[in-house]
Amino acid sequence: MVFKMIMDASSEEEKPVVRGFLKHLILGFAVGVAVGSALFILLLMSLQGMDLDMPLLWIFAMMLQCGPVGGLVGIGIYLSKVTERDSDKDDDDDSGPGGNAAEPIQSEQIVVRPGAQPARGLKPSKA
Repeated sequence: MVFKMIMDASSEEEKPVVRGFLKHLILGFAVGVAVGSALFILLLMSLQGMDLDMPLLWIFAMMLQCGPVGGLVGIGIYLSKVTERDSDKDDDDDSGPGGNAAEPIQSEQIVVRPGAQPARGLKPSKA
């Protein structure tokens, strides 16, 4: 129902993007549940000598906890494919700091040479 509402609210040019977004969300959730199930099976196999008396709800919770993370990973993969990466100049190409950071202060380097004559106009203070 929610997916149908999202599809109805999108314009014709946005429909392929929204369809891919929802497809990757569902596929990522399914892969996350599969990974959660495999981890649960590995956990039970490692604890097979113990008498585990756990409710069925806990078993489903252990299997489903990886689903939302998988859905977010699927969305991230799809959005990284959709975004435009062929622009002429990326923001990462700038050598300056990002955000509101100030430009770094560049001071002149003072070179001290041993045996150099001191400046004649300067005298040490007597303070």
